Amino acid sequence: MALCDMVRSGQTAGLVSCAASDLLHGCAYRESLDDGWVRPWRLMPSQVRALGSCLAWHPGLFRQMARANSGVFLEVETDSSELALEVHLDGEPSGTRSVLAYVEAATVVALDGIACEIDGYACPPRLDEGIVGISLDAPQGLPKKWATPPLPGFGRRHNVRIWLPCLRGCTVRKVWGDGSVLLPVAPRRQLLVLGDSIAQGFVAGNPACTWPALLAKSLGFDAINQGIGGQVFQQSSLTGLVGLADLEAIVIEFGANYRYERCFREQVIRDAKTYLDEVARLWPQAPCWVLTPLWHDEDVWPTNAKSCFSEVASIIAETTLAHPPMHLVDGMGLLDPDQSLLADGFEHPNDQGSVQIAERLAKIMRAGLSKVAHEQGQPQPPVA
Repeated sequence: MALCDMVRSGQTAGLVSCAASDLLHGCAYRESLDDGWVRPWRLMPSQVRALGSCLAWHPGLFRQMARANSGVFLEVETDSSELALEVHLDGEPSGTRSVLAYVEAATVVALDGIACEIDGYACPPRLDEGIVGISLDAPQGLPKKWATPPLPGFGRRHNVRIWLPCLRGCTVRKVWGDGSVLLPVAPRRQLLVLGDSIAQGFVAGNPACTWPALLAKSLGFDAINQGIGGQVFQQSSLTGLVGLADLEAIVIEFGANYRYERCFREQVIRDAKTYLDEVARLWPQAPCWVLTPLWHDEDVWPTNAKSCFSEVASIIAETTLAHPPMHLVDGMGLLDPDQSLLADGFEHPNDQGSVQIAERLAKIMRAGLSKVAHEQGQPQPPVA
């Protein structure tokens, strides 16, 4: 009997298991539910309330996006030949449908879901009736030298990451294995990513391949991805984040959404200033990189005629430079002006675009982190 069937039927004698809550990375908060289930949150409860308040541009959309699990994954070391994760997926948020429908009409791409990596190799999982099944016994497409002997528990241990969806939420309970051990992987240093749908991973296709996920892996961090589709600089959305006191680095990516609606220069200046002021107050010692908007294809989706978007990059630059510890990054230099790098053809990066953004930003950040590490006598950041 397959492991998933054993778990589903309750025939778990002889299996090893671990609470999913002990394996989670990329969370700001874990909500304990009945019968061992847990909901991972990448935002604190106070942030969720602020995103749904009258201070937000689009409270309904933001409440939905706050539940999504972008950047959250489970990580385990095991000698099992098969794993099974108990998971309940939320329904698709209605607020994402317009973007997804546009992409579905223009391309053929898997838009969201659960992804898996085994020893760094992508391995498609199987999702069936609330159970995610993962085979570690020489999955198709992986190197032969990687293969595990057929008897569970007698092979070498493997590192397994199970990535939760970017665009919807879920609850998880246990991970089961047919080997002898399921060992949690210790948390890494934390990278906080604050941004909009470009950071959240809209239409990225694979939650393991968003640029924040790739960036964090390159730098040896766990990323807390607080990208929210439709978001702009909203100072109140940082409410309650003081608890994340041990951040190693911060990336801020906002600006794109100012081009879709009527907005005024004075408003953007005020919003950007109060937001960066609050980030500086919360984490005065954490290195912070602030991005100006990335390249988009204006011909495919023109900017609102009553928007001040043409001034947004300069506003972000001036506001960032007013905080000397913060580093300004020219977003136009992170992504080539090439439509083939965009999943939707006008703004959101695909997997190739995400790789380009992550590689270029990692190079910039690694230089800054090396300088900080040298000044503090700490180990240098890894080179991926």
